[in-house]
Amino acid sequence: MTEVIKTKSELPLITVVVPVFKVENYLEECVNSILCQTYENLEIFLIDDGSPDRCGEMCDEYAKRDSRIQVIHQKNKGLSGARNSAIDIFRGEYITFVDSDDWISNDMIEQLYKRLIVEGAQMSCTSPESFYEDGSCSVSRHCGEEFVYTKEQALDCFLFNDYLTPCVCGKLYVRDLWTSIRCPEGKLFEDQFTTYKLIDQCEKIVYCTKSLYHYRKRKGSIGHSGFNKKTYDLYNAIQEEYDYIHLKYGEKVPNITVAKITWEVVFVNMMIVAGHKDTNTRKKVQRYAKENMKKVWSCGYISKVRKMQICLFAFSFPAYVVFYRIYKKKHPVA
Repeated sequence: MTEVIKTKSELPLITVVVPVFKVENYLEECVNSILCQTYENLEIFLIDDGSPDRCGEMCDEYAKRDSRIQVIHQKNKGLSGARNSAIDIFRGEYITFVDSDDWISNDMIEQLYKRLIVEGAQMSCTSPESFYEDGSCSVSRHCGEEFVYTKEQALDCFLFNDYLTPCVCGKLYVRDLWTSIRCPEGKLFEDQFTTYKLIDQCEKIVYCTKSLYHYRKRKGSIGHSGFNKKTYDLYNAIQEEYDYIHLKYGEKVPNITVAKITWEVVFVNMMIVAGHKDTNTRKKVQRYAKENMKKVWSCGYISKVRKMQICLFAFSFPAYVVFYRIYKKKHPVA
């Protein structure tokens, strides 16, 4: 398909949704990265989700500076509730999400839009660069490559973080994908409950591994907070998405089994760090990994090192715990 170049006045409206809660140290960097986008026809929602710090005031100040910004002040509903408040009323032909402690490259929205139009896709994605409080960062080993997927191909690889990630952020969606989908309120790890449903509605997804979305990994964020009963939302989401994809697509999505194992191991890792004991769940995960080791070894989406880690986990859990604890001492926020 030949790209049709439009003037700025002809470009469609794109909505950017930013949930805001207890991030006053990071909010300026986030909002400025959106205001500096090369794609200018934006509708920007800053959702003050009952933040107890200065975030609400800061949002109002930004709105005074730029007419594209709309601020919603609400009682705390969590990340999903904040996103949903904007999803219910947004006007854009396309929509994207940015978490308020992250930032985006100044051409991210333009690049995502161009790729979506050129490929005739319903979802356009970039690879997140993870950066840490010590100044280090990690990027995809496929950085710069571009993939065009059918939804079956996308579902086959989207849970492997070096490919299409489960994160709702760093993606541009046609608005119709959100007609009947909302983020699950009251759940942690809400992206795991959501992204596969969005992919399932697409005919084509374009994914570039160039890092245009910059994801801050920090202590205190949802992904790195303590283990409690709500952490089981991750485990439940893994089961839900696997059951849905396996039932609907079967062998058209052959690697979903390995993806399930990979994320279940992540869940057990969180238990190890927290000293939480759930022997029944851990043994269930181990048993499933053992039963599917052939698929693990043949999966092209994970490295040999990751395959060896899963093997050690499945067949010698005590040794795995020792090695994982050593790893976490060196990489506490990984």
